Amino acid sequence: MKIELKNIKHSEWGSEETNCFQASIYLNGKKVGFCDNDGKGGCTNYCGIERYCSDEIKLMEEYCKTLPPIVYDSSFGGKGFEIDMTLEHYLDNLLMDYLKDKELAKMTKKMDKAILIGNTRSYQVISFKTPLKELWEKHPKYFTKTLKESLDKYAINGNTLLNNNIPQQFLTN
Repeated sequence: MKIELKNIKHSEWGSEETNCFQASIYLNGKKVGFCDNDGKGGCTNYCGIERYCSDEIKLMEEYCKTLPPIVYDSSFGGKGFEIDMTLEHYLDNLLMDYLKDKELAKMTKKMDKAILIGNTRSYQVISFKTPLKELWEKHPKYFTKTLKESLDKYAINGNTLLNNNIPQQFLTN
């Protein structure tokens, strides 16, 4: 069973306690419903195309019940715990995957002309007017010096170099 979200409209500014979004739900390539969340901390709502609980929605709900639970380890404070998988949680996870992929694509594009140092939540951007490749080919000493200074300044408290496009020779200096 392949459940997908398409036509996703996400509002960063409207997201307070949860992600504010609207999307179409597809089952095995066929549009079967809609889902949304107003971003105020409530549940993600979903329904069939005709605004009722269709057979496809019921089928997806039953399928999600057979999936492994969501496991939160003790790093969230206190004891670890589990939450049974539901269609709502599954849709929320699909949205999170979409947002992560979108952010990764933005980061990857920035890496052409910037050094990125940070973690999974935030990062520092050291931008250049020219592509990094041109910079390290034409001015290797300058690039090496700038990279080292940037890492010394920002690669602290768990922050690391996020670029995956810098040749190894510049990373070992």
